[in-house]
Amino acid sequence: MDATPIIIKKKKAHGHAHHGGSWKVAYADFVTAMMAFFMVMWIMGLSDETRAQIQGYFNDPIGFAKNMPRNKPVISPKTVPLSKAGTGTTGAATPYQDEKKAMEDLKKQILEALKSAAGLDKILKHIKIEITPDGLRLEFIEDKNDFFESGSAVLKPGALQVIKIIAPKLIAANRRMVIEGHTDAVPFGSDPMGNFKLSGNRAQSLAGELCKDGVPKDRFKSITGLADTQLRDPQHPTSGTNRRVTVLLPFEEPITATVLKPKDEVRHLLRDSVIPDNLKNPPAQVPSIGPAAPNITQ
Repeated sequence: MDATPIIIKKKKAHGHAHHGGSWKVAYADFVTAMMAFFMVMWIMGLSDETRAQIQGYFNDPIGFAKNMPRNKPVISPKTVPLSKAGTGTTGAATPYQDEKKAMEDLKKQILEALKSAAGLDKILKHIKIEITPDGLRLEFIEDKNDFFESGSAVLKPGALQVIKIIAPKLIAANRRMVIEGHTDAVPFGSDPMGNFKLSGNRAQSLAGELCKDGVPKDRFKSITGLADTQLRDPQHPTSGTNRRVTVLLPFEEPITATVLKPKDEVRHLLRDSVIPDNLKNPPAQVPSIGPAAPNITQ
């Protein structure tokens, strides 16, 4: 037997060297740089005043509220009305006090003029003047047929006298007006649209008489017949107190408006400018997979 040894050589395979996580760091740096680039481009598109406000907030968040101009806020969210400076969402101060005071003065002037007129004691009981969140509202309640002939849009002499008294006050107020006619829920004849026609004709009649007494026609924002869609006494839809014609002088700004504090203003500004509209108000729940339910509108 040959005793020569047999030598078997095996080559070891060498895998790729481990590169570690350095590429992750480089990618993160790239993403951060791109985000900073887009932020810079967005800020460059803002006005100088807005950039100054944002810079002031991030430099000194606490002192930002103290140094912010009190006359006119520069940063204002698009969907939130602002009130005068110094009021917040949790504050109890009512915004636009000057405008509300002007409405109160006008109300006082109208009431004094009506009370000083002779022969209106009876009809004054059916005139309601009040300041609402929408503005100053004058209601001529047709409970006892004091203003119109029964079932018609013809104004009675007492109503004409009232209109002549209030017209100069409305002219001096220099405000837009909304005229609305209302009825009770009792059907007017056999016409299903009878109440709408009657309420609309009465609103038109009141507006026309105001024009005759000097109110410019461009002061009327709208003249509408609402029939029984907005009852004054919903618990008693057939009550005569629901038959009325109203004159509304709206506030130029909502009386219930509030102002956001500086920190919230910046947050809303960034949110409204960066987040797409379709993502600001996501659906309340995710729709289920399957056949769509029928859309039933009542």
